[in-house]
Amino acid sequence: MVAHPRSRTQGRAPKVAHPLPDSVLSGSPCEALSPEQIHDDVGPGIPGKFEDGALGPVCSWDGNGGSVLLIYFTATQHEGLSIIYKQVKSQMKRFDVLPPIQGFPAVAYDTQPGPKTRSCHLTVGLADTLDFQIGLGLGSYNVGKVDSCDIAAIIAGHVVTTLTAKAGR
Repeated sequence: MVAHPRSRTQGRAPKVAHPLPDSVLSGSPCEALSPEQIHDDVGPGIPGKFEDGALGPVCSWDGNGGSVLLIYFTATQHEGLSIIYKQVKSQMKRFDVLPPIQGFPAVAYDTQPGPKTRSCHLTVGLADTLDFQIGLGLGSYNVGKVDSCDIAAIIAGHVVTTLTAKAGR
């Protein structure tokens, strides 16, 4: 799942070959996962909490044992993955260029070096000016046993499936 730090993008965000329209990020990120996915990814019966964040709507799920999942629809900055490469990459001790998630470029990053970090942030470019982000913190049971970025990538795949369906693809 982890690519080499030097990618063909040479420090720039890759272009999105088949972009989704901005409208896919309308609505609540709490609807980006099905109840079954929330059960599998976070835990049973955990409701999402919606709020308006600085970059757009956010949904958070607080699981048992300290786990937390956040999905951000970044609706205000209109820079896609580019802003992550420009402003975030140099501040992270872990920055993994991931294989495309269903054709969409993605990066995973954290302030702690990997692998098997307790938390992970993951951004998927849906268009050159559109992205969504995931924040994942592992509960105490999974710390050191699994890589939070691997789990975040699986969740990102679920979100991409929902958003592409919303776009009619």
